[in-house]
Amino acid sequence: MKLSALLITWHLKKKYTLTVSDWLSAEPHLRYPLTYDGKGNLEDGILYMSDDPDFAMPSHKLSKTFLILTGAAFHVSPSDYPNLCILPESVSLRELASFLQEIFALYEEWNQSLFDSRLSSASIQQLLDLTDRVIPNPMMLVGMDFTVIASKKTAFGRMEPPILGSDEETRDLVNALKSDQNYEEAAYRTGYFYYPGNQIAAPSLCVNIFQQERASFRLMINEGEVPLDDTFGFLLEHLARMVSHALAVNPMADHSSALSLHQIFRTLLTDPSADYVEISQQFSSAGWLSSHSYQCILLKTGILDFKNLTLRSICSYVENTIPASCAVEHQGNVVVYVNLDLCSLSPDEVSQKLANFIRDSLLNAGYSRKMLGHFNFQRQYQQATIALQVGRRINPSLWIHHFNQDIALRYIMEQSTKKLPAYMICHEKLIALKNADAGSHTQLYRTLRCYLENHQSITRTAEALFIHRSTLLYRLEKIRDFMKSDFSKPDELLYLLLSFHLLEMEGD
Repeated sequence: MKLSALLITWHLKKKYTLTVSDWLSAEPHLRYPLTYDGKGNLEDGILYMSDDPDFAMPSHKLSKTFLILTGAAFHVSPSDYPNLCILPESVSLRELASFLQEIFALYEEWNQSLFDSRLSSASIQQLLDLTDRVIPNPMMLVGMDFTVIASKKTAFGRMEPPILGSDEETRDLVNALKSDQNYEEAAYRTGYFYYPGNQIAAPSLCVNIFQQERASFRLMINEGEVPLDDTFGFLLEHLARMVSHALAVNPMADHSSALSLHQIFRTLLTDPSADYVEISQQFSSAGWLSSHSYQCILLKTGILDFKNLTLRSICSYVENTIPASCAVEHQGNVVVYVNLDLCSLSPDEVSQKLANFIRDSLLNAGYSRKMLGHFNFQRQYQQATIALQVGRRINPSLWIHHFNQDIALRYIMEQSTKKLPAYMICHEKLIALKNADAGSHTQLYRTLRCYLENHQSITRTAEALFIHRSTLLYRLEKIRDFMKSDFSKPDELLYLLLSFHLLEMEGD
């Protein structure tokens, strides 16, 4: 295996005191060392050694060679030449040759072990474990959706399931990465590159692994014994090629596809022709019974989640946080179902437990109501969707929206005005009263609404309007004459109150 002048120098510095050129090549051009006999030019791709005190530096550039002088006093400055290293006089040529032989043998054996492992279809984890002898730093292969494929000397490989962001310990890490511009730009890098990290994420030396012209995985080493610079970059690229071959020959399985609940919910959400009786039986077989109560949560993701493929980590986090929950990706968002009979949390506790996560992850959430049985699952998804959509229109500053009275009433009003505007379906005389108010500058329209909303209580209405009782009675008499009503019929009261809300909505 060919090595670079920079890598060889790194090993030499661990054993000897030496002086080296200001510029050392990081390209792996060099084959096994030869002793220079002083004749002819130095050939590219060769590591030369010499202990001749009368050694004359060649006139041509040493861009693809590496020269090491040892065992004598040399009157040459490494700062004047590239790829030049001078060892102390006490280091003999034989000792140097032996040490260099060990260096080349180390990497040759490593390279051969990688090839042998691929011939035997060994796992990616074994490739990383074999690399520990040359790169002892923590190392990890992670999917761009933050799925940990393999790791060594890191805690992430022990998670179940191994997805970054699926627990409290790694959630902040994923949030920090997906909002980090350096991390986003790194997805387009080819070859090895240095990621500087941020306040939460550690620096790393990385290589992207592409599939179908898109970065799908990232091989990275973190800080440790070896430096995160050009020294080990070509070795990381070499390992990445082996990993890429392993991924191509043995594609990674979708971990979640093996989970029956996820399959059932995906079918339920995506197949309009699905047999609900059969689906109900499948749920019962999985332990989610028709006698149980359920809630649906829709988590609306943002552009950062789309760019950084974090939906899978969001699903894992929710499932790890909320007992008896199942989270699936659907139309670019996350849909969560909670079995409230198997869950140890109440609906309010579920909401409270996810509140900080939703806020910190820049998500928006819609919550359905608690419902019994399997046949409402699709309707609960629609209810959670409505809660989110309508809630964001009413209170766009809020992160979380429940399908409560305010949402339900607004939804009813919006549905009722889809084909006809509010002024065409509201109480006709109420519209006339409003128009008359506008022309005469009276307050009969406002007075009537306050009167009905206070359950026709004279005392409470007068207090709410800050007017005298006699003034209110005078206004009410005029209103009754205008509306031709004594406001005693329940249907008319409902119609009037709904008309007030519709007209108010139309004026928004």
